[in-house]
Amino acid sequence: MNRLLAGTVGFLNGLLAIILVVAGAVAGSVSIRVAGFVLGGILGLIAAAIICGFLALVIDIRSELVRIREVLEQSNARSG
Repeated sequence: MNRLLAGTVGFLNGLLAIILVVAGAVAGSVSIRVAGFVLGGILGLIAAAIICGFLALVIDIRSELVRIREVLEQSNARSG
C-alpha cells in the first residue's frame, strides 16, 4: 500500500509541475499577451522547481530509507 501511495505521489508531483507552469503562463497572458505568457511561464517554472523539487527530494529520501532498511534486514538475517 505504501509503495502505491509513493508512486501516486510521484506521478502527482509531475502533474503538479505541469499545472504550475501552464497556470503561470495563462495567468501571465491575461494581463500582457505574449510577454506575459513567457514571463508567466518562467515564473511558473520557478514555482514548479521549488515546490515539486522539494516533493521530489522527500520522495527520494523515502526510497533511500526503504533501501537502507532492506539492506539492514538482509544483514541481520545473515548474521542472526
